[in-house]
Amino acid sequence: METPLGSAPEAYRGDIRETVQKAIKCGTRDLGYAKYECLGCEGDPVPVFVCLICKSCFCHKCGKKYTDDWSDKQQDMIFDVPRRHLVFTVPKDLRNVFYYDRSKLNELSRKVAEVFKFYDHRKDKKRQLQVGVITVIHTFGRDLKFNPHVHTLVTEETLDNRHEWRPSDYISYDYLLNRKEKPAVSK
Repeated sequence: METPLGSAPEAYRGDIRETVQKAIKCGTRDLGYAKYECLGCEGDPVPVFVCLICKSCFCHKCGKKYTDDWSDKQQDMIFDVPRRHLVFTVPKDLRNVFYYDRSKLNELSRKVAEVFKFYDHRKDKKRQLQVGVITVIHTFGRDLKFNPHVHTLVTEETLDNRHEWRPSDYISYDYLLNRKEKPAVSK
């Protein structure tokens, strides 16, 4: 099956094609299978075939399991403190920068985390306040168009150098929008 890849960057087309093909074949004998049969049973037992899966996070079946497993793992690691969910969206005019160089998404994710770390650190350098931040990069919106954005979980308390939780101030939209040391993605 040929896929319309004309709009994808040339460097990604082979990977996209391979990923789509694996997802299409997921759970079929095309990816292989395990055959189970009872050699000690009387009569003529019917063997059971279990088809292998692609294990791709882009597959609608395997991706769901991958997401659930990742979510469970994060839940085990997250401190039991109040937290806030924020979403940082890349402006439409800048999306092509990330479309053609996906490595910049990782840099963007790190910069988002740095904003919160800097905010809490500058409040009380003596106590060395540390905020908890988890970032998750999404590259497509609900409409399946390229719309890179970073989902961020931020603790509403900070941990000081005595390992005690301290309340954290509300971070205003104006601070995030107008701070002088704005995180920048390198060219």
